[in-house]
Amino acid sequence: MSGAIIIPAYNEFFRMSLLLPVYRRLTRQYKIILVDDGSDDETYRIGEILGWHIVRLPKNMGKGFAVREGVLRALSLKPIPDFIGFTDADLSVSPDQWGKLIEKLDKYDVVVGSRSMPDSVVQRSVFRNLISKTFSKIVYEILQLGVRDTQCGLKFFRTDIAKLLFAEPLVANRYAFDIEILLRAKQLDLKIAEVGVNWVAKNGSKVTLSTPVEMLITLLKIVNAYNGSKPLQYQYNKKTLI
Repeated sequence: MSGAIIIPAYNEFFRMSLLLPVYRRLTRQYKIILVDDGSDDETYRIGEILGWHIVRLPKNMGKGFAVREGVLRALSLKPIPDFIGFTDADLSVSPDQWGKLIEKLDKYDVVVGSRSMPDSVVQRSVFRNLISKTFSKIVYEILQLGVRDTQCGLKFFRTDIAKLLFAEPLVANRYAFDIEILLRAKQLDLKIAEVGVNWVAKNGSKVTLSTPVEMLITLLKIVNAYNGSKPLQYQYNKKTLI
């Protein structure tokens, strides 16, 4: 299958420059779309060096906004890819693991990487581990999405499904956007697979002490926006999406 991979990035020139050999290999396998989310550095230059498709946002809009812009660009590619995915710029999940997720798109609409499955291997600080598990527990109890880890930055969608899920603007334009996308998928009765991955925290993460608070506030906004309704009143037949 042919695929388009979206990489949202904000002030990532240095970290991404260290990964150029890996990125070059990915360029031979996938169509890569770099979304420079209003960076103050020259993040977009990485995409120019590698010949990627580039979306430059005039100011920092947040990861969710950037990913959606990337999806919209992917949907305009010719020929259209069979699937669309997104990953963190630091490649916390090695591309060597992507294949086991992508192959499940034969049977599932959405496939998400997970740090909370029995076979997951996670390397991160005790603090980040505690925050992540606590937030995941809250999300699981409130929304009952059936996904243990909503926040792992590796997700893949069949192209017709990506077109549906990202068609309208998001309530959550920053870190918690994954929750909103999975909630849309659940309310549309889409098939979601969660696959354990090896995940390694990298230096230079944009996650700060205030991030968990921001995510909790966004979670409440999502709950309020979707409470008791179908997502944005979608009334689609899955067979006629694209």
